[in-house]
Amino acid sequence: MRTVCRTDTLYHYLLGGDEALPGILSRGLLPLSAFPDSERWQKAEPLYRDLYAQWAEPLLGPFRNSGVYFTPIDFRQLPGSYLYNRTRIAIPVAEFPAERALLTYELEGRRTIVPLTSEALEQAAAIWSADLVKAWFARNPRMSFYYVPQVAVFPEGPVAVQPSWVERAEAKG
Repeated sequence: MRTVCRTDTLYHYLLGGDEALPGILSRGLLPLSAFPDSERWQKAEPLYRDLYAQWAEPLLGPFRNSGVYFTPIDFRQLPGSYLYNRTRIAIPVAEFPAERALLTYELEGRRTIVPLTSEALEQAAAIWSADLVKAWFARNPRMSFYYVPQVAVFPEGPVAVQPSWVERAEAKG
């Protein structure tokens, strides 16, 4: 069984392309709720409040923000996957405030929601094989990461990004 779920690194894949990268490097990764006047936030706010109520509120208390989302899944180990050749930000787990982060995934109809710890990541890595990730990633087309392991971080400010953490997509040739 090939392990694709990392225990030392979390990834934020740039789904919209590299054009957001200069802003991310200058101000960090911000939750969508940091832009309250944006049309995108206004449309998505009910969804994010609902996810917070289900996932974060039991562990972190009342709504903080919409969160910044990461995954421990290394899609570079899954050739042919949608995210295989996307630019991503690879942040060491130690950089995340554990008291403001959680790990969640759903398998066999059961949602797991636990504080972000080394042990929780190790347990997820033992479960989530490459075949399982392939079977469940993007099963919900509106929320690609809904089933597979993801980490929601609810920081007070931006999640700082070091330029050395950026792993650019390889040029297609």
